[in-house]
Amino acid sequence: MRFLAEAASRGSGFVVAPLLAWSLGASVFGSYTQVLALTFALVPIVSAGMGYTVIRQLAGSQDDYSSRTTLSAAVGIISLVCAGLGVLLVAFSSEVTSYLSLDVAVSAASLMVAVALLSWLVALEALIQEYLRAMQMVRQSLYVQLASIGIHLAALLVAAYLGSLSIWLALILLGASKLMVISILLSVTVFKIKNRGSNYFSIPATRTLLAGIPFMLAGLAEWASNLGDRLVVGKYLGPEIVAQYVAAAMLLSSIAALGAPLWWLLFPEMVKYTKLSDWKRCKEKVQYRTTVFIELSFPTLCLLSLLADPLISLLVNTRSTGMSAVVFMLGIAVLLNQVSTGWEYFVIAMSSGKQLVAVTVCCLATGFLIALLAAPVWGIFGVALGILFGKLLLAGSLAYLANRVGFSGVVWKVNPAAVILGANLMIFILVSIIAHFVSPANAISKIVLGGGMFLFLQAIAYAGYFRLGGITQLRSV
Repeated sequence: MRFLAEAASRGSGFVVAPLLAWSLGASVFGSYTQVLALTFALVPIVSAGMGYTVIRQLAGSQDDYSSRTTLSAAVGIISLVCAGLGVLLVAFSSEVTSYLSLDVAVSAASLMVAVALLSWLVALEALIQEYLRAMQMVRQSLYVQLASIGIHLAALLVAAYLGSLSIWLALILLGASKLMVISILLSVTVFKIKNRGSNYFSIPATRTLLAGIPFMLAGLAEWASNLGDRLVVGKYLGPEIVAQYVAAAMLLSSIAALGAPLWWLLFPEMVKYTKLSDWKRCKEKVQYRTTVFIELSFPTLCLLSLLADPLISLLVNTRSTGMSAVVFMLGIAVLLNQVSTGWEYFVIAMSSGKQLVAVTVCCLATGFLIALLAAPVWGIFGVALGILFGKLLLAGSLAYLANRVGFSGVVWKVNPAAVILGANLMIFILVSIIAHFVSPANAISKIVLGGGMFLFLQAIAYAGYFRLGGITQLRSV
């Protein structure tokens, strides 16, 4: 169920993107993604850190009156924060919309109201999922995620079939799907409480909001690294380039998906060995899983970089050129973020995590600032460079923190990683040269030719690699 929910979450973009881009145009899809990027920028503020400071306090408790009233109070605080933020957005709507490059006519105040409502719904949905996990109702939490995604995609497909799809209808359907799921969940958790007492809203709001500030900052830094770059691209390069940039990020999400099962299993293993002070075994587990990830992900990155232009052109219905370098730079940023997971988990297992939050905020905020400054000069390459620098700085900082608290050295096995990187770079250069001289006419032909050559050479390379140990015998390499 966990893997299914993860696949549905990442894969839904591959349905929404071509559906909107081919129905409404790449520029409209770029406008849609900018509105969502602004919405998710507000979610860390609107959520007020409730998932960490309130709901996680319920972990292990029984599903009784007290836990449900705590959830109700958290919903109330989020709603009040969102209402106040919405008023500010409407008051400064002209200034806020100046940072968006939209290919549709819309009232600035109306857009801010829509953004505030969407951020409220996203924050509530995340809060309830945290509540279900805290109450050890993990399967129900996954049902929430799957139901929201399924309802949204089904509604979009029906609207497209009826010929009534628009950017505003797409946003309305997104909000409606989340509202439906939230309403059902609240009805079976909170609204069935009997004999509510005077302590219904029992959370100290001021103290809770103050405690949530570090998590707000961490959430904003995470947004700046993962979604904020879309607003930067839109402001300086326009909505159509945003569509291409988002398509590139969607392709690279497959790399993060490769790491998800490895890291999900890694953390409990690390906690087990750190509690036993078995540092050697802990490091072996980290290096084993990280090297497996490198063996799987780097060939994927090379293939996606090689086929970036035709894949993006097909995905968002636009003529894409010169995106291979952007995809490669963003892909290296993703790889760095994923590979440093072992260091991050070790820091979490060995310390309180306060340093980790501070380092994450500083590094990712620095990368976003560089992207913002570089975009007017180098365009989309400058944005990718800023994001890459932020991830590189974060990876280096995590390595320093982890080594300071007891993790010695790197998180990968040096020899297998070097072989994989060297072989894939050679294959990538060779196929790129051949594809440049052949130069097929259309996108499908480019994908077939480039992808076919790359996979053929990869099969030969990996056959030899398996004979030397490969993925199946990493421990002995």
